[in-house]
Amino acid sequence: MKTKQLALAVLMAACLPAFALAAPLMIHEGKVVKNAPYSAQAVSEKVQSLSDGNQITVRNVSTFYRDSAGRTRRDMTGDDGEARNIMIRDADGVTYVLRPRDKTAIRIGARGEMAAAAREKARARIAQLRKEGKLPASAAAREAIIVKRVERIAGEAGHRHGHGLGMRIAGAFADREWSSKAVTRELGSREFGGIKAEGKMRSYEIPAGELGNRNPIVVTHETWYSPELQLTLYTKHSDPRTGENTYRVENLKREEPAASLFAVPSDYTVTDAGMRMEKRKEEKQ
Repeated sequence: MKTKQLALAVLMAACLPAFALAAPLMIHEGKVVKNAPYSAQAVSEKVQSLSDGNQITVRNVSTFYRDSAGRTRRDMTGDDGEARNIMIRDADGVTYVLRPRDKTAIRIGARGEMAAAAREKARARIAQLRKEGKLPASAAAREAIIVKRVERIAGEAGHRHGHGLGMRIAGAFADREWSSKAVTRELGSREFGGIKAEGKMRSYEIPAGELGNRNPIVVTHETWYSPELQLTLYTKHSDPRTGENTYRVENLKREEPAASLFAVPSDYTVTDAGMRMEKRKEEKQ
């Protein structure tokens, strides 16, 4: 994973912790999909089997909407069915994270805005390091420091919010030697709720003895994607070390959602994400 992707993961972890288990749908949120409206529920489930026969299951259900203009909305509810967090993304790529309990919203700029802000902060940091005489001699060394810093922040954010984001990122880095040799095979096509999807299976093997393991460890990731809706309908990630993670779309309806679903209510207080982060930084000083 590149430094920019890691930085985006950290920002999402800091601003959108409640949506961490809905990550499969986020794979395709970088682009605006028009003229393909729908509403559906997305179920994310993690099952981990313990050596004593016990089993731990974590399940989350979200509701998703997309209109013909390409705007999206995601509602994350608690066990009582009450909406805890709502994420609205407009056609310009600007995202709003709403908290119904206190009627507040955080505005996260479009990708271009985020990239510009990140570059500006990076330049300021490099200038400070140069002033202090701590700037590494090579670009590679600088990148290594940035990556390590992002990994640390991601780990802290994941631990703080209880979703294990840092552990998953660390795991991806640890497996990079073997995952870079992963094999992908086509699974053909099948229907999910009447929607045709195309499947792929990506897998790699960690040889015996590499991690102290007696036998080889096989990690697989299965994905089913609908070209028509440009939407991931099902994924399953299997790793003997961490268990099985599945994601599936249910109760999909191809109807135009109400326009009011994609607007921030007038009685909400909206705060810019950058300003909020700066305020937290000032409070810690």
